[in-house]
Amino acid sequence: MDKLMQLLRSTLCLFFLVGSASAFAGQNILYYLSQSGDYIGGGAEVTFTDADGTFTANPNFSNGVQVRFNTPTFSHWWTLNLAAPNNALLQPGAYEGSQRWPFQAAGNPGLDFTGDGRGCNTSTGRFDVLEIVRDATGAITQLAANWEQHCEGFVPALFGQIRYNSDVPITRSVRINLENPLNTRGCVEASSPLGALVSMDANDTTDATGGKSLAFSWSSTTGDVGSASTFSFTAPVTTDPANPTVVTLSVTDLTNNSSSTASKKVCVSDTTPPVIVINAPVPGQNVYGDTLVLDVTIKDTVDKNITQYEVLVGSDYLSPISPSTGHARQNVLAAPKANGSIALTVTVRATDASGNTGQRSVTVTQFP
Repeated sequence: MDKLMQLLRSTLCLFFLVGSASAFAGQNILYYLSQSGDYIGGGAEVTFTDADGTFTANPNFSNGVQVRFNTPTFSHWWTLNLAAPNNALLQPGAYEGSQRWPFQAAGNPGLDFTGDGRGCNTSTGRFDVLEIVRDATGAITQLAANWEQHCEGFVPALFGQIRYNSDVPITRSVRINLENPLNTRGCVEASSPLGALVSMDANDTTDATGGKSLAFSWSSTTGDVGSASTFSFTAPVTTDPANPTVVTLSVTDLTNNSSSTASKKVCVSDTTPPVIVINAPVPGQNVYGDTLVLDVTIKDTVDKNITQYEVLVGSDYLSPISPSTGHARQNVLAAPKANGSIALTVTVRATDASGNTGQRSVTVTQFP
């Protein structure tokens, strides 16, 4: 989970570039991405700009900063408070181990993001002040900050970013979507001895204006590369679960020349059993004497390697036979002669190199 949080912090960024109405050039944006289970954001991803409402920024009583946003009718309202440890003047930098402002313990930074009627009783988290500018009176004129807040000590987080009259380049985070369905092992199902054709896309990614002015650069540990929003390549069967195929995507936002990267691991496995076709005997066939001819075709599109092939005639188990995949013909000793006829069930099992077992049976009638 720590690695997930670090990845989200490193890739999480804003979008929608909007001109500010203030005397300072820059953008006013409040963005948050709430994980499922986070109370404050309700698991939503939301962006507010000047087009949605009003932004204000002022010092708070902890020598930090308070930013407020509200829509004209106050259908949405949000407040962010940030403070350095021990009421020191808030400066650019990373602030770890935050607690709910203004109740943070001595030595801890303060953070509180609340709004739309929801707030934390207690919180933990961290934040980065990327830019903070004050005028001669101490008024906040520019601010850029990112934060991570965990409400009531729960694992789900709210990741947010604020830009107030700020020119700090921002882009939306890159998301790699795997288009293939996953099998019962959580991998892409292999479709040939080469593995599987894997398809991915980054269609959810937008530029800072909410558009698609983007440049894509895909690469894979298979050596494949791509430059479109979609990417397809052949991934081999994963023989070592610790070393799956890794795909990396770098996206450049052509509206502000900023870039973000993301990566995704892909495993490929075979969960499809061999297909067994019993050519002879056919169902209901009459067999005379002690011998029948078993004619079997085994098909396996992935492994092409049947590690075990066994036959049961009635209750008699025959020693495993190991033919090559494909057409196999074997004289099989049937049950002893008996007065009258008896029904015999012939069962063929085959196991491929991935451990998948297929089975097929046919019933015949034996006469003395």
